[in-house]
Amino acid sequence: MTTSTSHHRRRTVAGPVEEASDLRVALVRVYRQLRMRAGSGITPSQSSALARIESDGPVRLGTLAELEGTTPATMSRVIDSLADLGLIERVTDPLDGRARLVQLSPEGGALLTDLRRRNTEALRTAIADLDDAERATVTAAIPVLQHLSDLLQVPPRSGG
Repeated sequence: MTTSTSHHRRRTVAGPVEEASDLRVALVRVYRQLRMRAGSGITPSQSSALARIESDGPVRLGTLAELEGTTPATMSRVIDSLADLGLIERVTDPLDGRARLVQLSPEGGALLTDLRRRNTEALRTAIADLDDAERATVTAAIPVLQHLSDLLQVPPRSGG
């Protein structure tokens, strides 16, 4: 019996709580390893905010805080640090000249592109070291993990 087979049997017997815990630990470890390999010098909060600004920006700080599931005060500190690093720009809201939006700077876009390239290459290399059955399992798990991510999305906060 291989290690992965015995580990699979242990999880099946352990139950859903242990399975969820094992999955959480595995995902956190993969995430940490990717962060360490990328060596971007930015925090996970900064990285997440940059990716969100890229996908939803230009965006108001309050909206960004809501999308990221944090407080406006916390997001303000993250945005200030990203601005200090030259990774975002503050621009006037075209719909309300009094309000400000944040958007990626060219440097922020380049950093995200580089991080994605390095992380993809690290994963590609690791996946290439798996045997055929493990590779097939990872491939089959991708849509399930994407669905799991959708199920875990933070619901929008209600206004009342």
